[in-house]
Amino acid sequence: MSVSSGKPVLLVGDDADRRSVMDAIRDASGATPINLNIELSQALVNATATVVDIAAVIWALVPSSRILLLDRIQLLMLPQLRINALDVLCRVARRRVLCASWPGRLDHSRLRYANPDHPECVDEDASRALVLDMSINESIHR
Repeated sequence: MSVSSGKPVLLVGDDADRRSVMDAIRDASGATPINLNIELSQALVNATATVVDIAAVIWALVPSSRILLLDRIQLLMLPQLRINALDVLCRVARRRVLCASWPGRLDHSRLRYANPDHPECVDEDASRALVLDMSINESIHR
C-alpha cells in the first residue's frame, strides 16, 4: 500500500470483486474495513460544530491502524454535504494510507458515480488516485 504516494487507492468494479479485494487486504494487513456511511453519519449527528471537516473525521477513524480501509462511501456523494468526494479522499490519503471501495465505475480515465442527470453525480479525473479496476482484471473473474 505504500506505493500510493499520497494518493488514495480506489477499488473499482463489481461489488463482490471490490469486497473480495478488501477482504484480502484485511487479511494481509490486519486492518478492518470501515463502513463509512455508518461511521461518518454518526460523527455528523454527534458534531457540535456547525462546520465539520469531513477529511479530519475520516482521518481520525481507527488511529491505531496504519491502513484505512473504507467501504460503503456513498455518503460522500450527497450534494447536501457540499464536498467533493475525491478531494476528501485525497486529503486523507496525504496523511494516511487509504484504500476505498469506489461504488461507481472507471470510464475513459474518469471516475464516475451516478448518471449525469442525478444530483449525486460525480465525474472526476482518475489520475488523482491510484485506481485498481477489477472489471478488467480477468484473474478475478475465473
